[in-house]
Amino acid sequence: MTITIKKLTKLSQTEKFKKIVLVLGALFYIVVIFIAFKPEPFLRFGYLGIFVFNLFGPGTILIPSLSRHMDVFLLSIVSSAGMALNDSVGWLVGRSGDVILPRLKKVEKIEAQLHKWGPYALFLWALIPFPYDFVAMIAGYLEFPYKKFVLPVFTARVIRFFLLGSGIVAIWGKA
Repeated sequence: MTITIKKLTKLSQTEKFKKIVLVLGALFYIVVIFIAFKPEPFLRFGYLGIFVFNLFGPGTILIPSLSRHMDVFLLSIVSSAGMALNDSVGWLVGRSGDVILPRLKKVEKIEAQLHKWGPYALFLWALIPFPYDFVAMIAGYLEFPYKKFVLPVFTARVIRFFLLGSGIVAIWGKA
């Protein structure tokens, strides 16, 4: 049995699939809350542990302390990759949001503006310390294309984490 893109696309548009993704997304966010308070098990595994932590938790809190002990650029890349995948879950949950929230004319107007300014707006939102999960869900809900969503998010996070880590090292030095 071969699975084609067309079949996967058709499956992803079914109401059953959207409900399953919505439930899994909600469970994912509940797990994130628990992992964010106990990140130590991930940290002893180095960059891989940091990547995994960022899949589940707010990695921004790790950058200041870890930048004194690790390569700031690599730390920025790994943290940004994990957080971009984390935000992708929010985007996917948002894609399933029309099961709960009906599409309105006002949403269609916002969608048009997001398509016009979207990557730039997403870049700026990801650059600042902001609860980005809601932005990701809204972008998914508005069916913003995934590539136009994830690339600005990843790039802005690398810049933000690199500047934060470099600032910490410049002020306090390497440990």
